[in-house]
Amino acid sequence: MSKKNSSKRIRFNYFVPSLVDITDNNANIRWDMKEFFEFILNHNHNDLNTAVPLGDEIADLEWNTANIDEKNELYYCQLSKNRSKDIPSKKKLNHDKVPLELEDDEYIGEFNLIVYDARYNLLIVQSNFFGLTVKQISTTLSILRQRIKDAMGKSEKDNPKGIILEPLIDPSEISKIKKHKIYRRIIVKGSDYNFAAADDYKESPLNKAINYLRKIGGVNFNIELSMSRSAKNRSLDADQVRKIIDEVLSIRKNDTVDVAMSIASKANEEDPVDVVNLIEPRLTSEIVIEVENRATIGSEYIYTNFCEQNYLDDKNNMREKASRVSGLTQES
Repeated sequence: MSKKNSSKRIRFNYFVPSLVDITDNNANIRWDMKEFFEFILNHNHNDLNTAVPLGDEIADLEWNTANIDEKNELYYCQLSKNRSKDIPSKKKLNHDKVPLELEDDEYIGEFNLIVYDARYNLLIVQSNFFGLTVKQISTTLSILRQRIKDAMGKSEKDNPKGIILEPLIDPSEISKIKKHKIYRRIIVKGSDYNFAAADDYKESPLNKAINYLRKIGGVNFNIELSMSRSAKNRSLDADQVRKIIDEVLSIRKNDTVDVAMSIASKANEEDPVDVVNLIEPRLTSEIVIEVENRATIGSEYIYTNFCEQNYLDDKNNMREKASRVSGLTQES
């Protein structure tokens, strides 16, 4: 019997990799990752322990996935999150389940592709709900960098540097969201309700809800409006949502009020839902690939489609878009 294919959407998030001096949190500089990748490409796996404990889980660098696209100055590899608990079973319909039996040194692994743009010093990370979080990736890269420095005789044990991944912010995302036709959920949070009494906001949609908070003496608010389990073509009132977007942006610009908003929306009924932080709309992109059911997706396949559909595509040209916010200072 031939295996069936299905479509899978994969999202990518864009970051600036920075080094943090633990003795001076303000001394952030861009991290040139070429030395990191070149070490991996020019050494055997036996030369470096790549397993990084993360509480109940263990991160690892998939050595055999590391590669360089010399023409485009792109390095890439996969990081994995490995667990030894909550192990699933195999199952045939109308038959009993069969537990997966793992050896003591075997784990269930989930994977994130990372792509380093050496030309613009940017790091792109594949989003995987079951894989490593951004914080876990930062921790893993920090520890692996220190191990590579030690192996090269460049130890920083007297002044170790950590790594943070600073998301690229895309202001154009706001105008795109305002053109969407379907709004599934909005969440507005704040720690001060007094702005609701200001004349500018008395007739606003948000004010009418927050005004009740003032009456009962509250100091924080968290308002969520959602379509919940309704049909996927149902939407909150689009005009009212756009008014609230403008209101929140105005409040952030003109007042000292701490307010934030996230929106789950989509351009059309069949499109995927975009979840955007209105205050810090992060740069993201998405690809659609055909995958064989019951098969693992290869890192090369994901990388190739990422370049063809997103990063090096003449229409989307995510490389050019991401490079607009590229900085200057670098250090290995």
